[in-house]
Amino acid sequence: MPSQGDRSEPTSPRTVVLGFDALVLEYLDAFDLPNFEALRERGSEAPLRSTHPPWTASAWPSMFTGTDPSHHGVYDFFHYGTDYPDDAALVTRENVGAPALWNYCSAQGLPSIVLNMPVTYPTDRIDGVSLPGYLAPEQAPGHPEGIREELAAALGEEYRIYSRAETSEDKRAKLEGYLELIDVRRRVAAHLLSTREWRLAALQIQKTDAVFHNFGEREAHRRIYAAADAFLGTVLETVPEDTNVIVCSDHGIGPMEGYRIYVNDVLRDRGLVEATTEGEPTSFGAAKHRLLEDSGGDGDDTADADAGSDSESGSESGLSVSPAALAVSTAASVLDRAGVGPADVYSGAQRLGLDGVLQAIVPEEAKGGATEHVDWSASKVYCRARNELGVRVNLAGREPQGIVPRSEYEAVRSEVIAALEALRTPDGRPAFEWVSRREEVYDGPYIEDACDVLFVPTDMDHTVETQLVGRQFVGAGGYDHKPYGVFLASGPAFEPVDPQPLSLTDVAPIVMASLDQPVPARMTGAIPDGLLGTPTVVEPYDDLTIDTGEDGTTDDRIEDRLSDLGYL
Repeated sequence: MPSQGDRSEPTSPRTVVLGFDALVLEYLDAFDLPNFEALRERGSEAPLRSTHPPWTASAWPSMFTGTDPSHHGVYDFFHYGTDYPDDAALVTRENVGAPALWNYCSAQGLPSIVLNMPVTYPTDRIDGVSLPGYLAPEQAPGHPEGIREELAAALGEEYRIYSRAETSEDKRAKLEGYLELIDVRRRVAAHLLSTREWRLAALQIQKTDAVFHNFGEREAHRRIYAAADAFLGTVLETVPEDTNVIVCSDHGIGPMEGYRIYVNDVLRDRGLVEATTEGEPTSFGAAKHRLLEDSGGDGDDTADADAGSDSESGSESGLSVSPAALAVSTAASVLDRAGVGPADVYSGAQRLGLDGVLQAIVPEEAKGGATEHVDWSASKVYCRARNELGVRVNLAGREPQGIVPRSEYEAVRSEVIAALEALRTPDGRPAFEWVSRREEVYDGPYIEDACDVLFVPTDMDHTVETQLVGRQFVGAGGYDHKPYGVFLASGPAFEPVDPQPLSLTDVAPIVMASLDQPVPARMTGAIPDGLLGTPTVVEPYDDLTIDTGEDGTTDDRIEDRLSDLGYL
């Protein structure tokens, strides 16, 4: 294997990876998208199966490390470890315990451009340029020093991570902000690709996901897809003709017509979850709002992307309506579709900040139940986050105040599995497609951070909620994530074949092989037979280091963890 000091030859391959969050074939087929269509006609195409769970914070690291969450350590927007949810913090690059594509490329002397990839703050100090994406603070610096100032000069305006109207309640302004931000990414990509030396470029667009969570109108979806198509077109015009091009998405998205499943209420009914009125549960919306404090946005709506019901507004439902109309619509849906009582309506409205709108239809005595939430330390088990799609056991000797003895661990897990497997929706169908012990799904070194029991809602047509509202089901609507995204590939490294569905973890090995580099042995993904025209080699990359230290030093926490796990 070449040493870190070796530089690539000018004729060495180039690969550009364009990540579009939640991109799906259904909408590529539905809209007039000439650049996507041209790429699809001349290249390979396949559905791309996301990892478990299929959400941005865990899925994009799976793409750029080539490993599933149990091998890179990120399962949610928050990092819990063995702590209770109240002590969790938003995930960062330092929680991703595996090297990224650009780390491997730097070790091989290949410069990279990394633009807007989620969970890349603080930025890796790599051979090349890196600008962090989703979950970074708005003013987060990139690498090298001064890169944001350079981009501001090239753009004629400040470079932004989030849109100017990210938090606006004005739907028109919000959509226009999304479109403006994609155009900024397009111009930045053109500037970097044409002025920097690079062999790998990893460029990401987030708003192809956010538009579905925040808008129900098909025209809004079409406009965002058209902007994504223009982004793709500019990249294709800028890169050399012999560049390998890969398009991928971290998961899919589509209408959700089932139910909101209140898992902790299900477990509470089995005597496994206890409630409290003290403290407040962790809020993704509040955490994200802190990231945007200096972003220049206006309004109080902090929902976006795939925050789900951990956000502080109702926009994750995909409905494009006013707050008052949303409240009435929510109440009508609850009362009409699922027979939910006034306490449930008020509880939901209170979480949305709309309780004043419903004063006339909610009795005063119904409001007391809206203040209860899970008592983590007193419960035997709990569903700590909707995005993890799992249940954690409050295990003695592991959790800070664990109450389940290790001798009862398997019995408690069996009780949880039995309860969830037996659960039926109000229309009599199984609520979950499968329910499993974590070791039946994961096998990586970070498995201890995962939930003890994992599940997937049937057809991903239901969403999971963690609040206590006194009911197991409430009617759902809008859009939510689906398991399959998109993989497209074209270029000299690829054969014109359409492989069977790929795994998201397959993308990174494919990228390394397309660059004519050894595939790292620690990647858990695989390269489909027949996709590439040349055989691949696997190497350990023993001397790899990861540098995210803002003081210019190697991040010992990640390096030491990799060493402890036998990776270094």
